[in-house]
Amino acid sequence: MSIRKNTNPRPLDLPPEMQDLLMRNGMRGYLSGSSEGFALIVQGHDSPLLTYPISEKQLRALTDWGTNSANKRCYNTFASIVAADFDLPKDFVHARNANGRVAMGLHGYRIGTGEYGRVGMPMRPFHPICHGFLGWTPRQQGGFHLRRIGGNLYYPGAPIVPNRPDGRMKPGELQSGGYGFYYKGHTTALVTEKDVLKELQTVVTPVKTRQRSNEPAKPYKELVASTVYFTNEKWQECLASHGIIVDSETQTLTVQSATVEADLQYDLTAEELAALTANTLEEATVEKRLEIINGVIQDDYDGKVTLEMLNGRETVNLPLHPEVLEDLNRQHSIGLQQAKAEQGLREDLPREGVMMNGNDLAAIRPDKGWYREGRHGREVTVDDIRVEPSGQEGTYKMTAIIDGERVSHEITQKQYDKFMAIDDYHRMKLFSKVFGEVDMKSRDQTPLGAKIGAALLAGVTVAAELGHDHHCHSRPVVFTEHHHHGPTPLPYFKPGVDTPMDVAARNFEAAANEHIRHEMRHGM
Repeated sequence: MSIRKNTNPRPLDLPPEMQDLLMRNGMRGYLSGSSEGFALIVQGHDSPLLTYPISEKQLRALTDWGTNSANKRCYNTFASIVAADFDLPKDFVHARNANGRVAMGLHGYRIGTGEYGRVGMPMRPFHPICHGFLGWTPRQQGGFHLRRIGGNLYYPGAPIVPNRPDGRMKPGELQSGGYGFYYKGHTTALVTEKDVLKELQTVVTPVKTRQRSNEPAKPYKELVASTVYFTNEKWQECLASHGIIVDSETQTLTVQSATVEADLQYDLTAEELAALTANTLEEATVEKRLEIINGVIQDDYDGKVTLEMLNGRETVNLPLHPEVLEDLNRQHSIGLQQAKAEQGLREDLPREGVMMNGNDLAAIRPDKGWYREGRHGREVTVDDIRVEPSGQEGTYKMTAIIDGERVSHEITQKQYDKFMAIDDYHRMKLFSKVFGEVDMKSRDQTPLGAKIGAALLAGVTVAAELGHDHHCHSRPVVFTEHHHHGPTPLPYFKPGVDTPMDVAARNFEAAANEHIRHEMRHGM
């Protein structure tokens, strides 16, 4: 989109790019105008439809787009308007990269092969059987990224975790989960329409609000001997002992039925909360209070709370409807599977240090290998490479298995931090520098001296031909610069004429890359 100017007309709505950004963060936004002024209308994935009056300055910022500063100002203006009612993304960069094509840690961190002890198949980019590779388009994405649904984390397992065991973030990564607009549950704006999610207000959500007591319940008739002595404190004590908890701070009603292991929690309206917490029976009778409780829980429980139950010494024993019980069991099984998957991943990871396999060098760089140091050092085998604390605070050691022999060397804090922050290939290069017993060398059999000699010989030959005086041909045109003071003049070659240095460099590169072309011709 072109940069807007004051002379260009603009539609009274958010730019399409801004609408797409909001959609990827679970939010919709629109602008409207009337004789009373301008307004911003928003609706989150978990909120009612809200309207905010805006000024002309905010309107200009919300309709502007096209430059980095205008884009950021548009988002920041939107975020400042709805900040009182929503939990916001961390910043503009996190919101812009939500559900993006680049894996930046926003949707969880992936643990690659060799990191934290994870073992898996070598990942070769652009390989047709490369499973788990996060592609550039949504249809190529294998699903290895976190998603938050209803405030809970959902992820497939081994390659992805919400946070690394040591809490480390690689350079350039974003904060995991730092995206999305989440409704706080209360509003400072004007609710213009009926809440479209009202029917989902009593969603069955297993929660743990208070530890269940094994003591007998306190009968209502013993706590309140007469209506004259009725107080809200005694009423709440009776309800809580029977497994019915009314929380004035969170405005919720929690039911702990003896037949259900999970506690079911419901949101209360202001009128319902006022009636259930009234301090006298004149404001709300016991029958009215029980009617409110039964009305709230009737969609989930097969039965009603009666005064006879509250006069007993047992907690309420209300069974769930069959369909609600089935849904609850399904959610519980999904939660157990996810917990087992996460626990299994954490058990497989080492508690201290990092381990990798030196044999992965052949998959990462086929042209490299492990050799003994020296000009004619023989090839060796490097198996496990491990970095871990050495026992004393601030000291670390690197251990490797070279040709079946365990070798260890002390490393500094700086080397340890560098090893933790870089990828596997550069970790192997660091290992090669620390260990004098082994070196990473090229597998090319052609001596490097022969390549350099051939390149220099070709350069000398071309230079001699250019400098030779051919009587049958005119000499090449050479321009020189003349200065009264300074170094010896250098020849200036016209565009399109190769210098001797260019020819020598090309011959050197051709000789150095000959082994690569040889492997490609033989399918290696």
